[in-house]
Amino acid sequence: MLVRSALPWVRRGSRRDAGRSSGAALCCRAPALLGAALALLLGCSGAAQAPPARAARVVKTPPAQSKAPEGPPLLPAHVIAELEDEDATPYLARRGDEALLLYAAGGRWRTRVLGADGAPRGDAVEAGPAAADVPVAALRATPQGYIAAWIEQAEGSRAVRVLALDPAGKPVAPASLVAQTAEEITWLDVLPNAAGALVLWEMPRDDRVDVVMTVVAQGKGAASKPTAPASVAREVLGWHAVATERGAAVALVLPPAAPPPRAERKPARKADAEDAAEAGKLGAIALLEIDAAGKLSTPVAVSPEPTAQIDLEIAAVGGRYLLTWTDERDIDSAVYLAAVEPGGKVVVAPRQATPPSGEQALVSLVAPAEGGGRALLAWEDLLRARGGDREGGGAEARGAGRLIHLASVGPDGALSAERAALVFSASGPPDLAADGDGFAAVTLAPAALKADRGGTAAPPVWPTFVRFGPDLSVRAAEPVRAAPFAATDGVPYLVRGLSCHKGSCATLASAAAGAGVQPGGAGKAGAAGARAPLALVSLPVRESAWRAPAFREDRDPPPRATAVRALFEGDHIARVAAAELDGGAALAAWVTYFVEGASDGAPRGQDLAATLAVRAASPGGGLGKLNVLSQKASSLGGVAIATAPPAPADPKGKGGAAQGESVVAWVARERGETQVYVTKVDATGAKIAQKKLTTAARKKPGGAPSEASDVAIAYDGAGGFIVAWVDTRDGNAEVYAARIDRALNRTAPDRRITNAPLDAAEVQIAVRGQEAWLVWSDARPAGGAAGGGAGGPSGEASGDVFLARLDAKTLQRIGDEARLHASPEHSRSPVIAPHEGGVVVGWVDEPAGESAPGGGAPAAGIARFVRLDNSGAAQGAPVAVAGPDGAAVSSVALACDKVCRGVLASAPGDSVVLNALTLSPGDAAAPTLKPLAWLTGSASQDVSPAFAGRSGASLFFADDSVSGSGRVRWMTIAWP
Repeated sequence: MLVRSALPWVRRGSRRDAGRSSGAALCCRAPALLGAALALLLGCSGAAQAPPARAARVVKTPPAQSKAPEGPPLLPAHVIAELEDEDATPYLARRGDEALLLYAAGGRWRTRVLGADGAPRGDAVEAGPAAADVPVAALRATPQGYIAAWIEQAEGSRAVRVLALDPAGKPVAPASLVAQTAEEITWLDVLPNAAGALVLWEMPRDDRVDVVMTVVAQGKGAASKPTAPASVAREVLGWHAVATERGAAVALVLPPAAPPPRAERKPARKADAEDAAEAGKLGAIALLEIDAAGKLSTPVAVSPEPTAQIDLEIAAVGGRYLLTWTDERDIDSAVYLAAVEPGGKVVVAPRQATPPSGEQALVSLVAPAEGGGRALLAWEDLLRARGGDREGGGAEARGAGRLIHLASVGPDGALSAERAALVFSASGPPDLAADGDGFAAVTLAPAALKADRGGTAAPPVWPTFVRFGPDLSVRAAEPVRAAPFAATDGVPYLVRGLSCHKGSCATLASAAAGAGVQPGGAGKAGAAGARAPLALVSLPVRESAWRAPAFREDRDPPPRATAVRALFEGDHIARVAAAELDGGAALAAWVTYFVEGASDGAPRGQDLAATLAVRAASPGGGLGKLNVLSQKASSLGGVAIATAPPAPADPKGKGGAAQGESVVAWVARERGETQVYVTKVDATGAKIAQKKLTTAARKKPGGAPSEASDVAIAYDGAGGFIVAWVDTRDGNAEVYAARIDRALNRTAPDRRITNAPLDAAEVQIAVRGQEAWLVWSDARPAGGAAGGGAGGPSGEASGDVFLARLDAKTLQRIGDEARLHASPEHSRSPVIAPHEGGVVVGWVDEPAGESAPGGGAPAAGIARFVRLDNSGAAQGAPVAVAGPDGAAVSSVALACDKVCRGVLASAPGDSVVLNALTLSPGDAAAPTLKPLAWLTGSASQDVSPAFAGRSGASLFFADDSVSGSGRVRWMTIAWP
């Protein structure tokens, strides 16, 4: 599979390297002045690898294919030429109802006029000599005919030549040599105007490029000789140009005038030099115009901040210039838009084009068809569900490809409410074009028939076209299959050059050399020196038996993610917690992953451990200040947060709290010892007060020091909080609990809750009325405690989830502990949520070993959920929920109101997917899973999902960015 873009291509997602963030060093990039950057147009230096060369869009069929389905008809096609090299690039330009083909054969350029139906009109015409090595060429229609330009490479020299053609494809004069140099020339384009055309090309300068032009005037007679090369811009990071009647508009990515100040979220570290190199690939956005005579306007600043990637694109829409690019001014990269009127007035300031959805990357901006209309914006959300079959509301087919999002956009930069998605099983962008009042696409996607729903064999991946209406509904879709390619089931080797005119669309398609064509075509299969047939394949709107690789996204039923944004970027994340505040706001807390002794950034004489931080999120999507509470936290200690309502006033009307207060429970590591701490924070996450909860002696003579870990906290409903944790002060790990008031004063002493021969872990807590309910994972053997059961093979300890009910005031246990489910698997990561009539408990069961007698152990981890009544008795057997396609379940989050809503993290392949589920009262069957997002982190990561509140509308979780740094993300979810 191969896709080459005619526009700048950069890798998807953020360009930043993994970075550590600590303390207050957590914010966004500081802007730089654009005025000094514009001076770089006159020349400056760079020092990094050259940017990648650009090439024409090509969709290449994978060589290994499944058996083709039989039955559906082929598409209309005309063989229009033969190519000596199967990878040679033909060029097509439309002019009214006709089109002109330009290609090289026998060392000569040849042209051929094609009719409105794609059929050739007459024989090919020789247009002059063609060099053996032409890496890039361009052909564009002008009012007087056509203009072609190309780059030649020979004997270490590069040259630019321009050729004017009349409407019949005949040369007006021999090709003109415009420039010749020993330096690289990597890209070229022709921008026609009313008087002729501007030819622009780029010359790399280390990690930057110079943009050079020539003017070609084309009157009714012969075209004038192109002007001498002139500079458009020097040492820019990237550029893109659009033709206008007056000349052209050129959008530029300008390097910062000086290295930007170190962003607050970037701490001092050994990789600062690498950060600087990466930051140098981001720039500011500017626009200049060129008239038909080649006169340049003064560059206008469009986006002064040096935060733009080099994938900038520009299109003329409704009398304005619309600019779009991938921007990194926030933690997550996002697609930005701006609009500029001719003359340079910025009428729509840069803004994020779509709701936040994690890391985004621009794919394409497609100008509207001639005569106006709306443009098409295509982008990719790296945290959204992958492509696949969505017809009838079905779930996505895992691994089917990337999901390219589409929306139309007007001159005001506002995207349409209608959204579509296109499956693309390759890198780079698909081929997109305006199609009358709609749009068309050629993509690479699995080809399957609508009737083939139960097939087990993977469908072949073929070039497939899609025709979209103005509302982005799918008008038609079929694989690109035609008679000239019968030797390969009708599927061509390469597809390129999608174009549409007056509602008719077609694409160029070529076979591999020697593949042959049907009788009446050009060439024979297997003949010596056989050439590759080139055909123009029509892409009609007609009834089709093929399943479309596209769908209307805005019709996707809930549950679905409505927005995703990052709260933090830095070290990898060990644990995430969240709590809901009044008015729908939320507080998220997290602790980073830290291995003691591995730090390289601690100030001299200071301990450094994991970072504990808190950040507020508002219902409207706004984020508060990031508050770092400690840099001496223990990763194994975890973090938990609970919120109390505003405190009532005393009888004299004094002392009441104006707003709710939250308490964060965590574990600090100081001088090698761990203790449980509690920190009170306000609605912004700022610290109000902090106290040490435990003072246990940790160092043991001759033995390992004891540890505190796995904290949990809940509001007790009576003005205080109950904290639970796991402690090894008495030998093995046991569950402890304590009660504190709003002032963080202890109101009940540490109380040991468990007393078992083996270790407890991962305690969680919920309060119901005057009772506190604790659940945890315990490795005690079967039959060794209340609940009985067959905890493991031959009575071995495998770990089960246990429940204890406590008096919320005294922390005295009510009744015996209960084993919630006895199984041969290892039960871990419990979650608990209060529900009408009791609670719901969930956990993960994973194989305790490589195998189990009788095949009892599942092939991968699964989730289980059980309802408990007011007395703690199970209401039926636990419901088992497996990951999609048998993928191992790694963690779960649970929130209960009238129904229970959950998010299940599983690891299919090498990544993590979040799936939504709903548990209704009385359901005994496993719930249906709906994918919410595919994460960018590795499958080994514990994403630690946590809901804020009982509605399940806000989910916080950990993930790694594309560049590898750790991130905390906030997802809002729409539920049925």
